[in-house]
Amino acid sequence: MTGLGLSMRVFGARDADTDDMRRVNAALMTLAFLLLFGASAAALMLADRARTNAEAVSQTIEVRADLLTILNLLQGTETGQRGFLLTRDSKYLEPYNETRFEIGEKLTALEARVADNPGQQKRIEALHDTVRQRIAILDGTIAMAREGDFEGASKIVGNDRGKALMDESRRLVDEAISEENALLAARQESATRSHTWLFTALVGALVASFILAFLALQLTRRQFMNMKTRRDQLLRLNEELERRVAERTADLERARELAESEAGRAEYERGRVELLLRDVTHRVGNNLAMVSSLLRMQQSKVNDGEARSALETARGRIQTISTAQRRLRLGADLQSTRADELLEAVVSDLADSTLENGTLTIVSDFQPLIVASRDTTTLAVVLGELVSNAIKHAFQGRSSGEIKASFTLGPDGIPLLAVIDDGIGMEAATSGKPEHPGLGTTIIDNLSRQYGGEIKRHTNEAGGTSIFITLPKLQVKHPDPVSEPQNSISETKGTEQ
Repeated sequence: MTGLGLSMRVFGARDADTDDMRRVNAALMTLAFLLLFGASAAALMLADRARTNAEAVSQTIEVRADLLTILNLLQGTETGQRGFLLTRDSKYLEPYNETRFEIGEKLTALEARVADNPGQQKRIEALHDTVRQRIAILDGTIAMAREGDFEGASKIVGNDRGKALMDESRRLVDEAISEENALLAARQESATRSHTWLFTALVGALVASFILAFLALQLTRRQFMNMKTRRDQLLRLNEELERRVAERTADLERARELAESEAGRAEYERGRVELLLRDVTHRVGNNLAMVSSLLRMQQSKVNDGEARSALETARGRIQTISTAQRRLRLGADLQSTRADELLEAVVSDLADSTLENGTLTIVSDFQPLIVASRDTTTLAVVLGELVSNAIKHAFQGRSSGEIKASFTLGPDGIPLLAVIDDGIGMEAATSGKPEHPGLGTTIIDNLSRQYGGEIKRHTNEAGGTSIFITLPKLQVKHPDPVSEPQNSISETKGTEQ
C-alpha cells in the first residue's frame, strides 16, 4: 500500500490499525524533523550572515568615526602649537602632548582594523606617514620655541609645507571616508537581503510547523480513540509504577535521614568555627589595645617632643585597628560586615580620645552598607588617618570647629569616603612645612590605591578642607532588609590601661 493510501486509511477510518498509525506517525515525525532541521540550518546560516554583515557595518561606521577623530586630533595639535608660539604660554602644550601620542595609537589601530582592505590600508599607511611628517614639523617648531628661537619657529610655520601636509591629510581622510561610505552602502544592502531571507525562512518554518501540528493533532485524536483497548495494560503499568515509587520513596527517606544527620554535623562545625573566630578577634583586639597602652606608657617617659608626637601618632593608628577588630560584627556568611557600625565606632573612639575640651565636634553620616570583613580594617585606618589629620592640623589657632565624616554610595554607585572640616584650610595648615607628604598621607594614598581610589582635596566654601576618596574596586552591597545577621563577633569598647 502506498504512503498516500496508508495516510487516507489512517485518517479516514473509524478503527485504524495500530501498526498503520505508528508508521504514519513515524513518517510525520521524520518529515517534521527534516523540515525543522532544514529551517534551523537555513536560519542559522542566514543569522550568521546577518551577524557578519552587522559587524561589517559596525566596523565601517567605527572606521569613519576614527578617521574624523584623527583629523580633529591633528588639527588640535596644530592649534596647540600655534597657541604656544603666539602666547608663549606652555599651558597650550598640554593638549598638544596628549593628542600627539593618541594620534599614533589610533592610526596604528586603524591600520589593523582595515587590514582586510588592501586599498584602504594603503590610504591609512599614507595618512600615517603624512601625519608623522606633520607632527615632526610641529615638534621641531616647538623645540625651537622652547630654546628661545620664536622667530625661526614662526618662519617655519609661515611656509606652505605644513599646509600642504594638512591638505594631503584631509584628502586622504576624505578618500578613506568615501571608500567606507561605499562599503557601508554595499554592506547595508547585503544585510537587508540577509534579513529578508531570514524572515522568509522563519515564516516557511512556521507554516510547515503549523501543518505538521495539524496532522499530528488528527493522528492523536485517532490514537485516543483506541486507548480503551489498552486500559488494562495501562492499569498494570500503573501498579508497577506505584510499586517502584514506593521503593524510591523509601530510598529517599533514608537519604533524607542521612542528610539531616550530616546537616547537624555541619551546624556543629559551623558553631565551632564561629567560636574560634570570636576568640581570635577578641584576642587580636585585646593584644592591640595592650600595645596601644604600652605605647602610651612609653610616651609618658619620653621628653623629646618629636618622639612623643611620633609615639602618639603610632598609638592612635594601633588604637584605630584595635577598635576595628573589637567592633567587628560578621554576617551570617562569616565573610562580610556592616561598614557603618564599624566606622561609627572608630569615629566615636577618636572623639573620646582626642577631643578633650569639647569645642570641636565630629558629625558622621555612614550609609548602611555591607563590605567584606577583610576590607573593614583598611577603611577604618583610612578614615582614622583623615579624621586625625583634621583634628591635628585643621583648627590651629582656633578653639571651635566641626568635622564631617561620611561613607556613602555616590550617584554613580561608586563608594565614596569623605572628610570635610570648616578649619583654616589646606594652605594655612601646611604653610612652613616640608612639601613632601607625611606618613599619614602616604598611608591614605597606598591603602586607597588598593581599591582604585582617587583622592580629591580642595578648599570648601567654609574655608576648610574637603577630602573625597572614590573607591571603585571596593565591593559593597545594601543590607538585607528582611533578616539581620544571625552570627556576629563583637566586643564593646575597652579602656586603655
